[in-house]
Amino acid sequence: MDVNEAASRRAFTRYRVTWATYGLVGYFAYLETVLGPLMPFLRAEMGLSYTVASLHFSAFAMGGVLVGLIGERVEGRWGRTTALWGGAAGMATGALLLALASAAPGTIAGAFVMGFFGSLLLITTQAVLSDRHGAGSVVAITESNVAASACAILASLAVAFFAASGLGWRSAFVPPMVALFFLAVNFRLESLEGSRRKEPARREASSRLPGRFWIYWGVLGLGVSVEWCIAYWGADFLENAVGMGRSGAAAALTTFFGAMLAGRIAASRLARVLPGAVLLVATLSLALAGFPLLWLAPTPVVGVLGLALTGLGIGSVYPLGISVAVSSAPGRLETATARLALAAAGAILVAPFVLGALADLAGIAGAFGVVLPMLLIAVVLTLAGHRAPMPQEESC
Repeated sequence: MDVNEAASRRAFTRYRVTWATYGLVGYFAYLETVLGPLMPFLRAEMGLSYTVASLHFSAFAMGGVLVGLIGERVEGRWGRTTALWGGAAGMATGALLLALASAAPGTIAGAFVMGFFGSLLLITTQAVLSDRHGAGSVVAITESNVAASACAILASLAVAFFAASGLGWRSAFVPPMVALFFLAVNFRLESLEGSRRKEPARREASSRLPGRFWIYWGVLGLGVSVEWCIAYWGADFLENAVGMGRSGAAAALTTFFGAMLAGRIAASRLARVLPGAVLLVATLSLALAGFPLLWLAPTPVVGVLGLALTGLGIGSVYPLGISVAVSSAPGRLETATARLALAAAGAILVAPFVLGALADLAGIAGAFGVVLPMLLIAVVLTLAGHRAPMPQEESC
């Protein structure tokens, strides 16, 4: 990190558009996370099997995969403002479809619409923060994911609260809609196009993303794979491999999400003085140290400790990975964020279901071991990316 970059991070300033994107990232995270806690209620109401229920998560991820392939074209054609607020409105439409549908095809379609427009919203927020804050984008993107973690926790609490109050799980969709209304009223006129650095059209069309970017692309995909393998299967592992009761295992999983939030808060502070690649190695190493305590836990207490350490480390991999990958592709901001969305959505689509298939063959304890090599490979790739040459913007 050079002197000017370090000074820029220490002098990090939040603008109105920064706060708007933080709010919208939190909005996205709430609606993405709420699918998990509401699924038991949806299954009971519609009599869905686990297989059919899992299609909701697959549909959401498939929407993200599609955006990862064409997102930069949508943004290039319609502009960032339309992509940002259109993505937010489209995600709300998908949530409304899911809440009002009376059969599985409708709810699955709603999840797909949520995933597509939500991913469009997310890649646009990343592009806006990267452009607006420059060298300080690692701080901005990490802080936006602090908001995401906090809203993800609120989503679980909201479903539990509204279900217990008699208002029903569908009422859990009301808070994000109210939040979106106030965000739109206060920030919809903020200029997003002005922050974009203009690049020749032929350059964007003909240049390729550098090898350094693809290394960090792989790190991001592995980090997201680890995060969602534990998020989806952690409670089952604690119950069947560690020996906790079902309700206790579900409650203990909140330790993972709380630790992720704490890790992102810490990373947002450290990012002001440390290079993103260095922080990425450190957080992955912490997760690598904590995971064996979870996987080989002799007692529930040790298992929860391992869960906390793993969450503390893995929580910052996504925002740090986005930041270092985007900085590795100067002049290719829209394409880079779209391809990173593809890595994240593909990881969510594939990794948890691969672990589930392995669990059918070897049991959940054996299958959980697949996380360890993913963390090891992520550390090796991060070290390789840090040593790879940094492409110059004028060569892109």
